Amino acid sequence: MKVAGIICECNPFHKGHAYLIESAKAAGAELVICLLSGYFTERAEPAIFDPYIRAKTMLCGGADLILEFPFPLCASGAECFGFSGIEILSKLGIDELWFGSESGDLERLKKLAKAADDPAFLAAYKESVKGEDGSAKAYFDLLQKFAKEKGEILPNDALGIQYLRAIDRLQKKIAPRILLRRGSGHDEEGLSEYSSASALRGEIESGRLSLLESHLPAGSLPILKDAIAQDRAPATLETAERAILWRLHSMKKEELTSLPELSGGLGERILQAAKKAASLDELLTLAATKKYPIARIRRGILFAMTGVTKEDLRTSPSYLRLLGATDAGRKFLSSLRKSAPFQIVTKQKDLPSSTQEEELEYAALSLYGLCLPKAKTPAFFLGLPPCVEK
Repeated sequence: MKVAGIICECNPFHKGHAYLIESAKAAGAELVICLLSGYFTERAEPAIFDPYIRAKTMLCGGADLILEFPFPLCASGAECFGFSGIEILSKLGIDELWFGSESGDLERLKKLAKAADDPAFLAAYKESVKGEDGSAKAYFDLLQKFAKEKGEILPNDALGIQYLRAIDRLQKKIAPRILLRRGSGHDEEGLSEYSSASALRGEIESGRLSLLESHLPAGSLPILKDAIAQDRAPATLETAERAILWRLHSMKKEELTSLPELSGGLGERILQAAKKAASLDELLTLAATKKYPIARIRRGILFAMTGVTKEDLRTSPSYLRLLGATDAGRKFLSSLRKSAPFQIVTKQKDLPSSTQEEELEYAALSLYGLCLPKAKTPAFFLGLPPCVEK
């Protein structure tokens, strides 16, 4: 059986995601496993819908097995995100990795991935970040010069480079398969035949769901409407901003500066900004510089709120939560249980005795619950069953 894997956020699930799954199957994949970011995304933002809602829509779009990409790995920077995702999927036995690409040029991405692990490039980049610009753009600009490649590196290609690096570092026999992105760019606003997730989130947060029926895969809009009616969406970090500001006000400099993403003076900068800010947006604006982009600041704040350590980002998960499955997905999962390096959790009682992983998951759920229109407890999410297609 040929098994394809996809690392995704589906925030929300849209036609571009469905096209990726459809293309994998058209190319011969008999089963598509999706490793879906849980409650927070790689940008360190709460997912607009919780993973069980998104998994339900993904079953409408052809996914066979949906497992949760656990916290904090799903909210880590691109390198850790890519490596962790590939490591998990490789242990699940995938044959191919499918991902979207703005360029559609696999050989170019392979060349850039190889250059990114060259000691000479790593030394040059380490020297460059002593300046004022530590952004992803600065990293990829330098990488292109080093690899003698031209053309902008956009978000999907940037993640693709990290996936290719991880496959090479792990020495796994996973065939990368890229699909040229259709329609709108990654963060492009405005609706189109293939709207970006960013544009769709904007419409959802503005309450204009009626406009989205033709922009979402068939069957998914009623699921999203039902979630909103239950106050399970939309989730935004701004909804929890008072709790976030209070937490930062109560932290000592030593606590913050020891956390991932907050070294080099950034932790202290955030604390100073928090004293002046009356909102999260104002805090981010005050703290951000070329060296410290907003995404890194937001990730540092998320880790501060949940107690994530550097060691947590180096630890492979011992369990994965099942979010959704078709009959084919269940059969594959049944065969996997005998040899899987992970415990596949469908009910909270299946979990082993209390672990650091479980404590971090609980902390993330506590914060996510405060990001909703009406707060929900971790117990609510821990009691949700996976969506199983009959």
